[in-house]
Amino acid sequence: MKLIIPLFIILLGMLTGALVNAFFKEKASEFKWSLAAGGIGAFAGILIRDSMDASLGGNLLGTLLAAILGALVAAVITNLIFGQANNSR
Repeated sequence: MKLIIPLFIILLGMLTGALVNAFFKEKASEFKWSLAAGGIGAFAGILIRDSMDASLGGNLLGTLLAAILGALVAAVITNLIFGQANNSR
């Protein structure tokens, strides 16, 4: 039971990373990095929310917003880095 919530957060972050990758229209090689960045970014967003002791949106909604926002930021940065690296080749 304790593994369900972290898996849900990882999947939510990966889905956000996939949507960002589709928005940037990047190739499949960046797709896996975008998924990984989304999963890690979701946990980073929750960590930042907890360390700042923010309670915006209540417990559940605030946590989901922090996870999606963290995944969004991490995936956008990853896609920008890989997009510029591929354009310079």
